[in-house]
Amino acid sequence: MYYFLLLKQEFGRLYQAALIRLFLLSPMHDFSTKRIIPSIYTTDGQFGPTDSSHVLSYNDALEQAIRYEAEGADELIVMDVTTIAERRRNLPRFLKDISKTLQIPFVFGGSVHTIGDVEDLLKVGVKRIYVNSAAVRNPELINKITRTHGSEALLVAIDTRLTFGHWKVYLNGGKSRTEIDLLNWVEMCQLRGAGELLVSTVARGYNDHEVINSILKDITTQSRVPVLASVGVQKKEDFAELFTETGIDGIVSAHFFLDEKEKISDLKTFLKTGVLPIVQELPPQENFEENA
Repeated sequence: MYYFLLLKQEFGRLYQAALIRLFLLSPMHDFSTKRIIPSIYTTDGQFGPTDSSHVLSYNDALEQAIRYEAEGADELIVMDVTTIAERRRNLPRFLKDISKTLQIPFVFGGSVHTIGDVEDLLKVGVKRIYVNSAAVRNPELINKITRTHGSEALLVAIDTRLTFGHWKVYLNGGKSRTEIDLLNWVEMCQLRGAGELLVSTVARGYNDHEVINSILKDITTQSRVPVLASVGVQKKEDFAELFTETGIDGIVSAHFFLDEKEKISDLKTFLKTGVLPIVQELPPQENFEENA
């Protein structure tokens, strides 16, 4: 009887693995159509060292971007966190260098508040801009950018967090809460012409994955434009789960790739095999929802 139970358990495990493999290899879950997108936070290193090991000087950022492209990144997002305008005088040269060096597309964001800011960036080789808090404060900015340069030139980034049972839009890198409903803002961005959305969950990594997967699925079901997600992935299995469970078009991460937890080429190989572990043992996590 004991051996019969072992055989039954083993058969069940193999059967489940086969189903998962067939599911992941089906056309609707073709990982070759999904995008792996590293993001880089930059600042002008001329004015001293950065405050964080994850914020790179322009020179270091260019080297990092070259490495990401060589490893197989599909795209790149560059976010400049220099807060004082006078300290951004080396930014145009950096953007010219990166646009001439890279063959893959890149999106730039950081202190883009007006259509004039967009024009200045396009002049130095940037093809796509992303806006976040500025669009929330002035939604007409979305219309102005897309009306002049087309939807393909604009990605709207959205920071969000589950607050008192509702997903709300946040500003200033996730520091300031608004009363704007996430799904309402997603629809508004599309109506105003956004060509793509980047949804970032303000949380402690991809811990409460079922909650995050659920809201991303709601967004992709509603959205008529591509949706990217930045949710604090920690391991390659997180990428596979996000792609299969949510319908997103790409995953964005800064820390995962900068910390070299996994080479992009190796990650893509893993995704294309269609292999997922049967059981993931997760440590107990604190409640994901914000209560204050």
